[in-house]
Amino acid sequence: MSDIDLGFSMRIEDEDSVPTPPIDMFAIRPDTKGPKSVAVLIILGALLLAFQAYGDYQLHSASDLSDEEVNALLTTPNSQASDADDVTPEQYQEFHDAARASGGYLIRAVGLGIAAALMFVGSGFLFGLKPVGAWLNVSAAIIGLFSGVIGSWLLGGAAAENLTGPLLLTYEILTYFCGVCMITCLSVAGLPLLNARARLALYPTEKVALVIEEE
Repeated sequence: MSDIDLGFSMRIEDEDSVPTPPIDMFAIRPDTKGPKSVAVLIILGALLLAFQAYGDYQLHSASDLSDEEVNALLTTPNSQASDADDVTPEQYQEFHDAARASGGYLIRAVGLGIAAALMFVGSGFLFGLKPVGAWLNVSAAIIGLFSGVIGSWLLGGAAAENLTGPLLLTYEILTYFCGVCMITCLSVAGLPLLNARARLALYPTEKVALVIEEE
């Protein structure tokens, strides 16, 4: 029987001729863009905290509010409340005095101010891929979380004693809102330490080459 020509031929090569993928093809590579993006976000958050801290410090320092300031603050809440829940300028001034006495404004001003300063410094280090920057940002977020929640809780207690209607609800929600914002900030600040690729960019390891000699 003669061989049948199928029009193609098969050739089996030696195993040595088959290309082998490099050893580090599937290795985790450092991500340098991620930590820098987080640093930019943290700077924006630090600006917001700095403005809030400055506003709280001004409120703590102001013993009396002017009639124009009080009327501007009460216009919107009183328009949304019933006549029985309207807050008078005298009631709001009593709330302001109680809020200053509770230390809520001062705690938030100091805590958020320290957090903002640490975030500015930490973001600079993080943008340069220094691990101390990530730890500074995490510490700042923790300080901001506790000071913000405690300060807002004290202000909410003063509001419960002197305010009614939508304005009281605003100060009660403020504690939870501050907590959610700072927890979000803490989560963002911790990303460079939790993500494997970003962490590798902050803590680079020396590459070890494995050489196998053939006999």
